Amino acid sequence: MDKVVAKYGRIDILVNNAFDGSAVLSSVIDLSVEQLQRNFDTGPIAYLRFMQACYPHLREGGEGRIINFGSMAGTIGLAGYGPYNMAKEAVRALTRTAAREWGADKITVNNVLPVADTWGAAEKEVPPPMSALARFGSPEDDIAPVVLFLASKDSQFITGYSLTPDGGAIIDSAR
Repeated sequence: MDKVVAKYGRIDILVNNAFDGSAVLSSVIDLSVEQLQRNFDTGPIAYLRFMQACYPHLREGGEGRIINFGSMAGTIGLAGYGPYNMAKEAVRALTRTAAREWGADKITVNNVLPVADTWGAAEKEVPPPMSALARFGSPEDDIAPVVLFLASKDSQFITGYSLTPDGGAIIDSAR
């Protein structure tokens, strides 16, 4: 973060999209505390720390944007993904809380809950998860425009929401 501020002079937009995919699979009955902690450490706790570190810069700029990546898996309770679902829903709670607390500082905080082919599912002929449009989204064509909208001035009056570029997989259950 210090390098970004040194090079560009400020921070206007934070996108939290990092997550460790190595420990996301587990049923609730088999879930270990260590596996759950790993998901929280690399998900909502990492997001929180980065948001806290960027907050003074976002506030100083006058119209900061935070865009967190959640997942539709948590909103539907995707079976077999217990630790991932729990961590991603914690990201949504963090987002809503920060949106309320930081709105007076003109910082918007929103979630994106995509369904996208980021791991070659189409090549493996994996069916899209309950997508009404019967396909996975393209990171470039379907997800990036939503992120760009949230980063733009056009979204200045939207905060605390979960936008779902998911092809209709969860329809309105993300609210």
